[in-house]
Amino acid sequence: MKVVVNALPLCGLETGIGRYVRSLYTALEDLGLEVWYFTGRLRRTMPRPARVERWTRRTDLLWQLPWPAVVMLRIVFWWRFERRLQRALRGCSDVLYHETTFFPAAGPRPQVFTLYDLSLLLRPQDHPRERVAFARLFLRRRLPLADHVIAISSFVRTEALTHLGLPAEKVSAIPLAPAPHFRPPGAKAREQVQARYHLPREYFLFVGTIDPRKNLSLVLRALARYPQAPPLVLVGWRGWGHKTLHQALERYGLRDRVRQLDYVPDQDLPALYAGACALLYPSLYEGFGLPVLEAMACGCPVICSRAASLPEVAGSAAWLVDPHEPEELLEAMKRVRQQEVRQELIQRGLERAKEFSWQKTARLTLEVFQKVMGT
Repeated sequence: MKVVVNALPLCGLETGIGRYVRSLYTALEDLGLEVWYFTGRLRRTMPRPARVERWTRRTDLLWQLPWPAVVMLRIVFWWRFERRLQRALRGCSDVLYHETTFFPAAGPRPQVFTLYDLSLLLRPQDHPRERVAFARLFLRRRLPLADHVIAISSFVRTEALTHLGLPAEKVSAIPLAPAPHFRPPGAKAREQVQARYHLPREYFLFVGTIDPRKNLSLVLRALARYPQAPPLVLVGWRGWGHKTLHQALERYGLRDRVRQLDYVPDQDLPALYAGACALLYPSLYEGFGLPVLEAMACGCPVICSRAASLPEVAGSAAWLVDPHEPEELLEAMKRVRQQEVRQELIQRGLERAKEFSWQKTARLTLEVFQKVMGT
């Protein structure tokens, strides 16, 4: 069996979807699966991620265009991508196609589609208008083209059955996992990374793209009520909520108490996690919430919301808060600075993270591929 995977997520920044595809296919190749990566042409080697500066310039240019124009550009790009895909697979036998972006592709069968969440349909206010319009044009009408759907959590699987009307036997929940390099770093490595970014001895950490559903505003409201709190460090691509963030910092008087590092190299994240008082992750909606497990695997206490998939992922290893109540988050931030509370969360988190691995995820994914192929 050969698998052709849509490798476009590997060509962008190494954020959620890109990390999923890279980690999964590294593990699948270790299992001996023959993989071809499609980015407009077939290749046997895994593509490298984009340079941050180049990616940011490109997205900044797109966001300056009227949103209907961006939708049309997306449609044209996707039409060309699918035509090339169909030509590349013409005459191929014993080949399964794995779609890893927004919706199933026209043409290739058999096909497996990974569904990350339904936020584009259920929470359109949290996304750029052109992305919502693009998804609404194609997602529902393309779903029948998928022979099987992989949901990245039981929460997403339930939403797919409820809101998309998919039959239960056609959808499998297969969780994500922290990459192997997410583990507690040594003291020297932690000190070097903290010195590189000029970080204080104590800080709270937020990791993720700056967009509305990440609920960063709740963190800022809690921080404004906690004058004695260590500073907040923001790590992640600035996203489409960047301007709103700066307005909020001014409104709450927090400009001197928040450090924005933007996107940082993946190898620096374990030390940033391990050095933090806690990861603050009060998201309103997540299909999985990979930073929660990454932080736990690095020995970082986690405070996250009891919304969407996050209780499923965190189990009893995180301090769960209402994503609409800054007082709950404030109390958790104060308590996690107490040594006994911190150590308890660290230990629980390390044990929880051990329950997830990309090897397990790859084996479950391979079982889906084999079922679809009848092997």
